[in-house]
Amino acid sequence: MKHKILYFFVAAAMLSACNDDLEDSTFRISDDEPAATWLKENGYTMWTDLLEHTDLFNTINLDAAYTLFVPNNDAVTTYLTGRGLGSVFEIDSLTARGLVKYSTIANNVYSRIDFSNDVLPDTTASGDYLTITFDEEGNYWVNRDAKILNDADIEVTNGSIFIIDKVLDPVNESIADLINENNKENGWSMFYQLLDATGTMAFAQPQGRASYTCFVVPDSVFCNANITTLDALADRLGAGQNRDAWRTQDNAMYRFAAYHFISRGAFSTNRLNYLPSTSNPLLETEAEAAYIEMSITDGEFYINYDKDTKDGVQIIEGDVTCKNGVVHIIDALMTIKDPSTLPSVTWDLSDNKVLESLYPDYRLTSLREASVHYMDSLVDNPNYPDFTYSWNPDVSSVSYYVAASTDTVRNRLLNNDALQLNLRQYNSITMKTPTIIADSTTYTVGLAHYNEFANEAGNRITVYIDGEEIGWLFTNGKYPDRSVVVNGTDSTALVGTVKFAVTDRHDVRIEDNTGATLQLDYMLFTPKK
Repeated sequence: MKHKILYFFVAAAMLSACNDDLEDSTFRISDDEPAATWLKENGYTMWTDLLEHTDLFNTINLDAAYTLFVPNNDAVTTYLTGRGLGSVFEIDSLTARGLVKYSTIANNVYSRIDFSNDVLPDTTASGDYLTITFDEEGNYWVNRDAKILNDADIEVTNGSIFIIDKVLDPVNESIADLINENNKENGWSMFYQLLDATGTMAFAQPQGRASYTCFVVPDSVFCNANITTLDALADRLGAGQNRDAWRTQDNAMYRFAAYHFISRGAFSTNRLNYLPSTSNPLLETEAEAAYIEMSITDGEFYINYDKDTKDGVQIIEGDVTCKNGVVHIIDALMTIKDPSTLPSVTWDLSDNKVLESLYPDYRLTSLREASVHYMDSLVDNPNYPDFTYSWNPDVSSVSYYVAASTDTVRNRLLNNDALQLNLRQYNSITMKTPTIIADSTTYTVGLAHYNEFANEAGNRITVYIDGEEIGWLFTNGKYPDRSVVVNGTDSTALVGTVKFAVTDRHDVRIEDNTGATLQLDYMLFTPKK
């Protein structure tokens, strides 16, 4: 019996280690060949020389799960020539290992059918994201720079291989680095000053595995709007001239700056153009309860299109790849605008930056077996002021759960994760919602959940919002996997309705009336029409 999960962790560790301690071991698991051996026997000798140079040849032969983007010999030769080097063995060891790790996804096996004209969800062994895009001729490109040459997937015993025509150079710049470099040189000084003055430059700095989309306003756009200083911008926004106040989240200057960041996702122009769900998709920004609205009008892509003025914001240069996301340069001031329709709010109950910072497998889609992190020590912990959950750890237990890729039911969880509750009877967990727009609208409240005991009767849970009971539902064994239907027809996942008096975050308390293990996925607040 093969212990694949052990091999997975060994593979990940070896990619981070300095030496290949497996040199004398054999990892061939069938008559077919593992990745490094296949590359060597099929003529990709310059890359396998690099694997030997970095002591990673035998690591890439592990019984693990790899996706490799391998440059052909011509591509490696071009790379060396451009740097005045005669062979791969002249590349310094740190740079050489960086090249291999940046071209290797060490926890998932991709095929062409998995590519979605967007950023790949898994990071490389160097912790970076790659983008895969298509062109009109049907070619596939990695980072819009290296063309995939093989027409069909190359499947080896421990993964898949894509041959490319250029060496992938690791992206080391963060969004903050890019903005800083272009501060004066390319006319981004106003945007740089804005982020610096409001404290929102923090969104542009690397934060664990978090990725952002940043919309940069060049100086020329500010100038066209007759804004040449931050004071003038503050006057235009009504933010006042108290610079300390600009750093508070409810100040108009802070909100304007934060409105130019979308968190938890590097959205390429392709993904922005083709977001599904609605005719005018909405994306929540880092400014609380503020959304950007996308639309296609007369074949043109717009952000916050105004039907009266027949104008909106457009991207003039997009998809500048950074270590922690992407940057798009826009052609107009992107002021906060109320969306044309009140948005539904999908609240992933495990969406918390503390969890993201603590757990390397946060939302990971490629685990060989499920991961469970107990969170009792985080309750009321002064080291984690942003941890917005509370329960009684003396009698209850709550953990962060990530589904295994082989779990055909639970890997359908939103973002592949959930809160796993063992509250015991009549105990509860309390959480803060995202900001929800009031607008005197009644919302239908749904709760997506999974009952671990699918063959049993399940248990009843009651939901309270701001202290008021909204309703209850059974996590019935007859319906072990329930998603919330947006139009409100799924009665097995609907809790009730609520009307909010003010636009704000709200306290949600979920009480377990029976006492059983269950996994809570997300809540959906849908405006009633």
